[in-house]
Order: sequence, then structure tokens, then C-alpha cells
Amino acid sequence: MQKKTIKLLHTEWSKGWGGQEIRILAESKAFQKKGYDVRIAAQPDSRLLSEAQKSGIPTLSITMNKGLNLPAMAKLWKYIREEKIDIVHTHSSVDSRTAGIAAKLAGAAVVRSRHISLPISKRRFTYWQYMKLADIVIVSGSYIRERMITDNGMDPEKIVSAPAGIDITQFSLERPMENIRPRYGLDESDFVVGQVSVLRSWKGHRYLLEAADRLKEELPDLKVLIVGSGPQEANIRRMVEDLGLSDRVILTGHQKDPAPFFKAMDVVTLLSYRGEATSQVLPQAMAMKKPVISTHAGGLAEVAIEGETALVVPPQNSDAVAEAIKTLYHDRDLRRSLGEKGRRLTLERFTFEKMIETTERAYLSVLKKPESVTE
Repeated sequence: MQKKTIKLLHTEWSKGWGGQEIRILAESKAFQKKGYDVRIAAQPDSRLLSEAQKSGIPTLSITMNKGLNLPAMAKLWKYIREEKIDIVHTHSSVDSRTAGIAAKLAGAAVVRSRHISLPISKRRFTYWQYMKLADIVIVSGSYIRERMITDNGMDPEKIVSAPAGIDITQFSLERPMENIRPRYGLDESDFVVGQVSVLRSWKGHRYLLEAADRLKEELPDLKVLIVGSGPQEANIRRMVEDLGLSDRVILTGHQKDPAPFFKAMDVVTLLSYRGEATSQVLPQAMAMKKPVISTHAGGLAEVAIEGETALVVPPQNSDAVAEAIKTLYHDRDLRRSLGEKGRRLTLERFTFEKMIETTERAYLSVLKKPESVTE
């Protein structure tokens, strides 16, 4: 006898395109392959909506605004009822409120995600949204879960940690890929330190550039590769000019496939000073055996283990970044050791398969089903 197909609706208010939206799309594709009927509801002009449509995922275009958004709520309630959606999985504060209430009124289960490590408001309404409106909360790492329990008094039984997982086949040194160094004028002898992330202020690009400025006389073959796009791009370019680093800093813009760029780097940095969960970037780099310089902002400590998988620096500290770069520049054995241990950690804890398994267990728990449901 064929099992009933679970109908799953993801909702996302944000119009941006970063780790959160990429994860929603990747999970949607994975659950489609597992036999789930997956849809995505997102803003009309959002990148997520267009990427979902390109991927063949059914979509609902819906305008969601802050506040008590009754028209959007009514539209979602009608859609959930008519389409007989089993689970509504919400992701940002606005859609979690709007779609969460609509789902409850329509009789669907509600799963809420928390992707970032910023403190959560201690207002009663916020507590209600997480602990009463949602049947279960999936967070992107143990750090976020512990903060919700300790700081907000939330029920540990209702919070599941599912760190962002990576496709280990995509981030493998055995995978054939272009050597991108010649494309960007980098010599094989250059020592390339790079960062892959959305260009936001709190990602800490400033401190990488200041460190490069401090080291430009001492390490003349040091080059910096900044991969990504975002709201700080103009400011970063201006800072490169002001520091006189135009001959050694390259900004590539957004890259759909970051693996060749990791391969081109000798060291990978992530210098965030707030907002991080466990990060997708660090496991991606570590899977390719790259040594890492990182802060412990948010949940990064789950991935960046001092002296084991990374050199850890204080946030917003250019001098510490410069010292860490120098250490790795002069110590090839340390670079190799960090890379090998980082890859082992990634394989043990941060694969895409593990993330999907944990997420599916959460789905089945709210539906009170004991096993995977596939066609």
C-alpha cells in the first residue's frame, strides 16, 4: 500500500539571497527527491521565488508586510486549506507570524526555523511565536539552541539543532574543476587568503583588508580574494583604494560555484563579529582541506576549534588577523594539520545528508509518523 505523500510548504519573507534562502531551496529539492510534495511561498520580486521556479518547484507569489498582515494571512489560509498542506515551514519573523497563524487556522503543522544567532526578543509575543505557534523549532546549530533555552526560557524538547550541511561531493579536491588563479592574474607562487560570504559589514571584511595592509611589506606575495556580493561592496572597494591595495585585492562578485575559489586559496577566513550560526562557508572550506582563520561569533565555535580546525581570533581585531596569517604563511605543517582535521570534522557533523535526516525527523515528529515517507 502506497504511503500518503506529505505536502510541505516553505515560506520566506526576505527578498535577499544568502545562506538562509539557499538552504531553503536546497532542502526543497532534497525533499522533492525523497517523495515529498514541496512548494515555496515567497515575495513576488524575490530571488528565492525565481530560483524555485527555475528548479521546477511549485511556488506561491505573495506579498508579506510587517505587522498583522490580514490579506496575506487570508491568502495563505486559503492556499493551505485548498492544497491540503500538511506542514508549513517558516523562516523569517514576518512570514513566521503570517504563515504560522494561517497554518494553525487551516489545521496544518508549523515548523519554525531560526537561522541566525542574534539575540531573540524576550517579549511574550515572541515567546508565543516560537513555543506556542510553532510545533517545533529547527535551529542552525547548538549555540542558537542553548541561547534560546538559557536566555529566553524556551522548552528544549521543542528545539532541534540542524547545522547547515554541505554537499561533500561538490567540495572535494578530487572533483575536476578550473584553476581560477590565471583568470584573476594570480601566480601559483602567490599566498592567497580569501573570504567567501555576502558582503555585509558584520562579516568582517574590513579586518581582513586592514591585516593585508599591515602585512604588505613583510609578505609581498600575499594576495586577498574576496568572493561574494552584497550591500557593502562599494565600501569595500573604496577601502581597497584608500589603503593602496588595488594590486593585491581581488573582488570576484557573486559566484554560483565557490569550490574553485576555495581551491585557489591557501587560507580561508570568516571574520564575522555577530549574527553567525554554524556557517556553511567554514565546512565548505574544511571539506577541501583548507586551513581557516575565524572568530567565535555566534555558533562558529562549533566548527572553528582553536588549534584543531582553525586559528581563532578575537572579533574586530586586525592585528590578530595579521598574526594568524603570518603564522600560517610560515608554517606549512600547521596548514596541513588544520585542513585535515577540519575535513574530518565536516564529514562527521556537517554534511547535507545529516542536515536532511535531522530535518525529516522533525517533520515526522510533528506529524507523529515513525519513519521516512517516500513514494
